[in-house]
Amino acid sequence: MVRQGAERDPATVDLDAFPVILDLRDGDVDDVIPGSVRVDRLDFTAMAESIGGGGTPALLYCGIGEASRIAARELRARGFTGVVSLAGGIRRWRAQGFPVVARRSPAGRYERHLQLADFGREGQDRMRSASVVVVGAGGLGSPTILYLAASGVGALTIVDGDTVEVTNLHRQVLFDDGSIGAQKAEAAASRVTVLNPDVDVVAVPAWLDDRSAYGIVTGHDLVIDASDNFATRLALSDAAARAGSVLVHGAAIRWDGLVAVLDPRTGPCYRCLFPNLEEAEESCSAVGVLGGVTGVIGSIMAVEATKHLIGSPDRRTGRLITYDGRSGRFDVLSVEASTDCPLGHPRPR
Repeated sequence: MVRQGAERDPATVDLDAFPVILDLRDGDVDDVIPGSVRVDRLDFTAMAESIGGGGTPALLYCGIGEASRIAARELRARGFTGVVSLAGGIRRWRAQGFPVVARRSPAGRYERHLQLADFGREGQDRMRSASVVVVGAGGLGSPTILYLAASGVGALTIVDGDTVEVTNLHRQVLFDDGSIGAQKAEAAASRVTVLNPDVDVVAVPAWLDDRSAYGIVTGHDLVIDASDNFATRLALSDAAARAGSVLVHGAAIRWDGLVAVLDPRTGPCYRCLFPNLEEAEESCSAVGVLGGVTGVIGSIMAVEATKHLIGSPDRRTGRLITYDGRSGRFDVLSVEASTDCPLGHPRPR
């Protein structure tokens, strides 16, 4: 039982007795007490929300014990009777040999982004506040998801109704032998959490169709089409157009791939890009695909997505990037909205 109003020496603290541990230090830190959450030392509302019930045992600590003592006194006055301040702060805790874990500074994680012209702190903050939905966690979705997660996108929804098969592993780098048989969306979300715990990731282990597409797309800043069939692509494109969202589309087969960035508010959609889709579509399972080609295309999709998320002056829509893996050649083509498109997009002037 935690004694009310206590200031406790590290030697008398059992971490298991505290379901809530709050770190009140400012700025970047090298290590933390296991299980702790960073909270501003002056934000008593956030502290109260973290603690929950008034009698919940909560351990507060800072650098030397002063800020946590003041905060504990204020919280106890507000009825949070289970609050305890760590005497001497983490400095004494560490000196007495109690456990700490290293904490990598978010600024350190994204340092190379912060050094980039036209990215910097503002771009990283925009990444952090952005929400992206990726449909398809296969050969294209794998590098796209990994790079967006590593780059610090704030929220990521991964949609895929398939399970991992051994034939996926030569190109779908989100997975390994231990993933075989698992739901792709769930396995991908688990991989993202390990790669970057800062990302709020949601797995949707379901197939996207005409009925579900709009509900899945709504609420996201960007839509990424990494699917592998015309029906899903059309449903997703129509939903993105209805939601007024930029769509980053990718495809790869054999030695070839393409990326299209489309904004139906100002130009073409997927139907404009491919107005005459064939009844019988080719598949990688039938004709094959080079694993590295999906990596190239997925990486370009991540780059194009990032440019839109940070508001880069180099972002473009209404264009098609093609890649020939045999020759190593890239081509870029402009695409205009079709006058016959049933969605009736505006034509660029």
